[in-house]
Amino acid sequence: MIRIAYFVHGRGKGHAIRTRAVLETLGERVDVQLLCGGEAWDILRDLPVAEPVLPCMPGKGMVRSFRLRFRADRQRFRSWRPDLVVSDGDGPSVNAAKSLGIPVVAVGHGLILHHARLPEALPWRSHLREALNVASSSWPACRRVAVHFAPVEPRTEATLVARPDLRSDVNPELAREDFILAYFRDGNGANALELLARRGHRVRLFGEPRRVPPGVDLVPPDVGAFAEALSRCRAVVGSAGNHLPAECAMLGIPMLALHREHDPEHELNGRLIEAAGIGVAAAVEHCNPAVVRRFEAEFDKPREELAARTQAMPPASEVVPRAIDELCHRRPVVRPSWNAQTA
Repeated sequence: MIRIAYFVHGRGKGHAIRTRAVLETLGERVDVQLLCGGEAWDILRDLPVAEPVLPCMPGKGMVRSFRLRFRADRQRFRSWRPDLVVSDGDGPSVNAAKSLGIPVVAVGHGLILHHARLPEALPWRSHLREALNVASSSWPACRRVAVHFAPVEPRTEATLVARPDLRSDVNPELAREDFILAYFRDGNGANALELLARRGHRVRLFGEPRRVPPGVDLVPPDVGAFAEALSRCRAVVGSAGNHLPAECAMLGIPMLALHREHDPEHELNGRLIEAAGIGVAAAVEHCNPAVVRRFEAEFDKPREELAARTQAMPPASEVVPRAIDELCHRRPVVRPSWNAQTA
């Protein structure tokens, strides 16, 4: 049986939701250690194979946490001796695996910025910065799975393209209701919600925001309630991430994708969301009545073609296991000797 150490980045929920779908497909074919921290641990902690690790997040303290995790991951690998490391956006584990000669499968939405041909010309400074950033969690990979919310072609060898999985508790057959679902990774977005409420829209806001504008219904974090709301809502407003825009595309729901002014990852996502026809993008700080009117104009547009095009893409739950199988079958599993040279 193949041993896999599976690491999940802890910022945002998309990494963890994607991982859960992949693990359900892998089933009992492999022996998995699932290692995650931050928000990923909150979502995956109920799985028997899950273990907490120190999250390595962008910002202050990242260098120290990277160094601590790198040492801890090397020690873990020497003890458990995995045949393969899978990293969904986690940098320290990839580099620790490389230092010990362990093959790596890298998974992530940022991989498209270097490993796929994109249809949209992006600001070169932000594009370069994010491409270099994602390299820290993917450069030694033998296989890469670039996860995106629109069809793109791989640009480099050993790269596969997938879409996010539609979470299993979403029901596309439920009748749509006249309300807008809202969720923001960073608890911001109150200005946009206030504008929507003033224009008479019902808004259900999930999470723990910094401020709730009058006329907006706050719903405590709940996976099941969120899935039901996503199944019934007329439109979505939220952070310009990766997983939620893909679900909007598959369900035929328009999205207002907002990003912080100095968040290059979400700014690039926003441009690609608009290019894919999923909805409207804007900086949170500059969301104004004109942006809201553009969003409202998306409500009644036909979206069947968009939904069919996105659904036709292979999901990550199929592509990641395929990458694992290809790597393990083409490269015989030979566990390192773990002698003094690799210690």
